[in-house]
Amino acid sequence: MKLMLDIGNSSVNWANEKKLKFIDQGSFVYDKKNFENSLEENIVLTKSITKILVSNVAGQEIFRSLDSWVKKHGRLELWQPSVDKKFKGLNTNIYQTNDIGVDRWLSMVASWEMCQSSLCIVNCGTALTIDLINAERGGGNHLGGYILPGIDLLQSVLIKNTKNINFSIKSFPSVEYPSDTKTAVNNGAFLALVSSIDRVVNDFKKDLGSLPKCIISGGNAKLIEPLLEYKFEYEPNLVLQGLLITHNTSI
Repeated sequence: MKLMLDIGNSSVNWANEKKLKFIDQGSFVYDKKNFENSLEENIVLTKSITKILVSNVAGQEIFRSLDSWVKKHGRLELWQPSVDKKFKGLNTNIYQTNDIGVDRWLSMVASWEMCQSSLCIVNCGTALTIDLINAERGGGNHLGGYILPGIDLLQSVLIKNTKNINFSIKSFPSVEYPSDTKTAVNNGAFLALVSSIDRVVNDFKKDLGSLPKCIISGGNAKLIEPLLEYKFEYEPNLVLQGLLITHNTSI
């Protein structure tokens, strides 16, 4: 059995995989100052786990903490993927391989494996990313993408840097006309992200002459998806799926 970890900038999405099936899974917000403790409190390393697959965009310090935690539980191999410019028909050669986050690439790998069609892939985490894949001549070409502040980051930056907006907000998905300041901050943040996604899909649709397959993932996906103009398919474990695909292709 393999333990798979998707370590983001503020949370970890994890799953135990056996025979290509996720048999246990979960997610948690971690303490950046004590990552080992967060792992210990939220994940059980059983004797049946033989390898740990890792997607990490949180930096080397977090990975060192992970490595230290794993070593306390025995000798388990930590495996990390590297971005490949050409992978199973998916071409990302417009980037230097170190110029794109591994989580974005893994999401594209999983989406391309599932659909083999032109795609708009949105991931809603601490940052919100939008990536476009054009399907042609039997392959998929990554045209590029966008990185925006996520919903929580948009709201918190405004609150922290504006003198007269000094309250906390619990994100509520809406773009309705607001009648008070707190609602204006909340709805304004959602409007900014929803409008950005809708604009990208509309432009890509015009370029293709048809609507691309639209996929959304990430911790805040269920907040944003109902507000979008076009139908998006929700896939909660895109990065983990891509992680498993790349690992199994490499062995």
